[in-house]
Amino acid sequence: MHEDEIYRSSSQFRVWSYTSAALASLRATTNADASERVRQAIKRTHAAQQEAAEAQNATASTNHAEKSKQSSRDINCLTVEEELKIVEWGCLKIRDIGEIMEPPIPVEIIASQRRVVYRGRTDIMKCALFLATKSDHFHIPLSRFVSKIPKTTEEDIKAPEFLLMQGLRFTLDVRHPFRSLEGGVMEMMKLAEDGLLKDIGDNSRKRVLTAAEAARKTLKDSAQMTDAYFLYTPSQIWIAALMLSDSDLATQYLETKLRHLGADGEAMRTKLFVTLKSCSALLASWKEPDDNPAEKKETTRIGKKLFKCQNPEKLNIVALNAAQKRDGEIDAEKAERKRRKVEGKTLRDDADVFGPELKSV
Repeated sequence: MHEDEIYRSSSQFRVWSYTSAALASLRATTNADASERVRQAIKRTHAAQQEAAEAQNATASTNHAEKSKQSSRDINCLTVEEELKIVEWGCLKIRDIGEIMEPPIPVEIIASQRRVVYRGRTDIMKCALFLATKSDHFHIPLSRFVSKIPKTTEEDIKAPEFLLMQGLRFTLDVRHPFRSLEGGVMEMMKLAEDGLLKDIGDNSRKRVLTAAEAARKTLKDSAQMTDAYFLYTPSQIWIAALMLSDSDLATQYLETKLRHLGADGEAMRTKLFVTLKSCSALLASWKEPDDNPAEKKETTRIGKKLFKCQNPEKLNIVALNAAQKRDGEIDAEKAERKRRKVEGKTLRDDADVFGPELKSV
């Protein structure tokens, strides 16, 4: 089994890999479904408020009903493009939180958190980052984790965890391109020593290290802020990042590898370079946000719009989690009482192996 087959057997490929068209379609469908759920939840909340108002004051309830009908019609949910802006903002926040930890959380662990950013929910983001440290065996005690984040409690981190796991479909494995880059650097060093990278100059070692450092920065930033993880394999991503930092070196490396494959290498050459150039263009399309007033104004506008169209039934995840636990405990108590009752009846039946006691005549 070669490397590509190993990757294709992973949950990352099976669950989280898409074509551009499939990803766009999924986002449109998810946006439409979520928007409809939000509208229905807001209507249910307004209906409940109306019933409460009716119990207090008939006149007030009439006014409240009119306002509810009007507000239900005026619910304006986020578009797909606006959601993507929120996702990018969330990814930047996750990266910033990772950097303030002691020690800083490695970027490899923060990688691919793009798939868990949920409509600007900071509680989900913080939980996602803590979950990533656990799944990657980078142990940070929860008490120390929350101490670095203002206005955050341990319950804020624990409450969304199951919801988050459901959203991830219980797949935690992330095959990121950082390890592939390190392996590629060692291989290029060896090729340079053997004289197989002929057109990259005399100081090939320095050139390889310089290109690798620039590629590493691209993987840290652009690869995580774009859809690269959804559309390309880890190997394609790191080579595309290398092409951005040193196109000649990446081309020489690929040509050397393709020559070793013979006819198979020639057959895949065109398709491979088209794919890598497409990935490079995607990585190059992302720019670090600056203090652009227009960009800040747009983010603020989306934030205000998001505030008005959130699901009122899921605003307080901590309270929802506590209620679910209480319901679970009640169900568990009922199940335990039922089990004891069944066991008691079984024991009584077993004791009567010779039938019931004879009545005196």
